[in-house]
Amino acid sequence: MGYNLHMDLLTLLKTAFGGLTANKLRSFLTTLGVIIGVTTVIAMVSIIEGINGFVYNVLGSVGSNTLYIQKFKWNVNIGGGGPSREEVRELSKRPNLTPEDAEALRGLPCLKSVGVLQEFWSFGENFKLTYKTKSHDIRGINGVDEYGIPLLGYQIGQGRNFTHDDIIYRRQVVILGKTPAERLFGDEDPLEKEVQIAGKTFIVIGVLGEKGEMLGNDMDDFVGVPISTAQRYFELPSRGPWRQLYGSPYIAASVKEGWTIEEASEMVRDEMRMRRGLRFDQPDNFEINSQKMLVDIYKQFTMGIFLAMIGIASLALLVGGIGIMNIMLVSVTERTREIGIRMAVGATRRDILLQFLFESVTLTLTGGIIGVLLGLSLGKLVDILTPLPSSAPVWSILLGLAFAAGVGLFFGIYPAYKASRLDPIEALRYE
Repeated sequence: MGYNLHMDLLTLLKTAFGGLTANKLRSFLTTLGVIIGVTTVIAMVSIIEGINGFVYNVLGSVGSNTLYIQKFKWNVNIGGGGPSREEVRELSKRPNLTPEDAEALRGLPCLKSVGVLQEFWSFGENFKLTYKTKSHDIRGINGVDEYGIPLLGYQIGQGRNFTHDDIIYRRQVVILGKTPAERLFGDEDPLEKEVQIAGKTFIVIGVLGEKGEMLGNDMDDFVGVPISTAQRYFELPSRGPWRQLYGSPYIAASVKEGWTIEEASEMVRDEMRMRRGLRFDQPDNFEINSQKMLVDIYKQFTMGIFLAMIGIASLALLVGGIGIMNIMLVSVTERTREIGIRMAVGATRRDILLQFLFESVTLTLTGGIIGVLLGLSLGKLVDILTPLPSSAPVWSILLGLAFAAGVGLFFGIYPAYKASRLDPIEALRYE
């Protein structure tokens, strides 16, 4: 049926694309703002969505149901910076977490597994592992008890885990991640072999299963020894407040099924306060962290990026929309006589209005399609060149195209209305 006489959909399409191709450079420059806006939306959503899936998978592999009892609270200041020197000094004075604390927490009905862990760093240089003529440098040593390896999200791929006796007798045994095991031993079986760690002899009792990378960090570059042994050999004699705070022992505890993180946190808090003899009016001298806190911190970070993206895209679309309106007004002026002829042969004001609106939307949709393709390409490029994955959901593509069409519709209304209100007789006289 069409809109009226000569104004069917095919005619509208031919007229719209005819206007686009008549002046390609002008059309491209007109839609540049729309292209930039849609490209920004698609690229950023692709990157954020890809990272979201990756981060949630990583957190899930470590254990979304794990609590960490530490001296300090996990926190990220999006604006930059961190705790002040005075805050670090005060927090470092808090009592250390102990094996006795862990043993008491094991009696709680909400907890499945509880372990004591500690990280050791050699400031200024890495720890050196050697086997015969081969060596491997590692930034830190993980001191763990018999419960620590699974609580860190690792599995024993070969050999055995630490035992209670290993901890009690401070045995010089070590569990290696896939990376140091391959670099030191290659195809040779590493079990029961002696390696040197910072000049001390350790026997390899296990190799971890492969874990992969997280945002460029090799999670398989791992060395674990009994926490008691690590405290004996790798504890620095001189420790400043930063080391006393961030290098102190901590407790990891997995929550049993049927219990929520919040319920378990409350029970752990009550137990720790009782053990430390804190009165009801005294604040906690420990912190209970969880993966949920990491997710909240991460969401806060990505929300900032998303809002910045919306601001940039909105500005680009606004500039693009103003450009669309200006070029459509110029088009109305240039085609005044054509409008008069169309009206003379039967086109109604509604037909003229729809024609120019359709041309405006076609122009911005073309820019939107180009923006979608560029955004997907940028996301893929980031995926290839960096460890950051990208994933463009269908809704982001539809949203980008909807924004583009909306810009064309909104900024095309005034030029289309102006064209539809032209007097046919005056339009025919226009030179």
